[in-house]
Amino acid sequence: MALFKKEEKNEPTRNEISAPQERRAVKNEKDPIASVLAKEMVITGEISFKGKARFDGTVQGDITGEYLILSDTAQVTGNITVTTLVCHGKVEGNVMAEVVTAHATSEIHGILKSQNLTVESGASLEGEIHSSSRKQGAGNSQSQKTNNEAKDSADKNGSDKK
Repeated sequence: MALFKKEEKNEPTRNEISAPQERRAVKNEKDPIASVLAKEMVITGEISFKGKARFDGTVQGDITGEYLILSDTAQVTGNITVTTLVCHGKVEGNVMAEVVTAHATSEIHGILKSQNLTVESGASLEGEIHSSSRKQGAGNSQSQKTNNEAKDSADKNGSDKK
């Protein structure tokens, strides 16, 4: 029976060791937000960050980082290069990200390059979109020039009736 007791004591140690490894594998979307730019803040210059950040204020300059959330009050004038962009706000500049989610309140004006692009109804994308699947070289690359604003759509429909 002494052997079983030793094994029981060793089992919790093995579980404790594997728990941190599981935490490292957690996706960014579940990680806590490490940095917040408040709604009242205006930053002029380049921003670089690691981890997850949420911007509610105004940035005039380029942003480089990992996981960026732009709230509906956020305004960025500059280029964004991140791993993941969740956009509810306004961007005047080019966006390069592996994953982009443009929510209904978002406005993106510029060149958008992403491997995985999700656009909610009501989002405004104006410029070029380069979206390609993860299978490079298989002919799955798409490039579009677009202006998805509802106003333009309504204008075109109205001019056809004249």
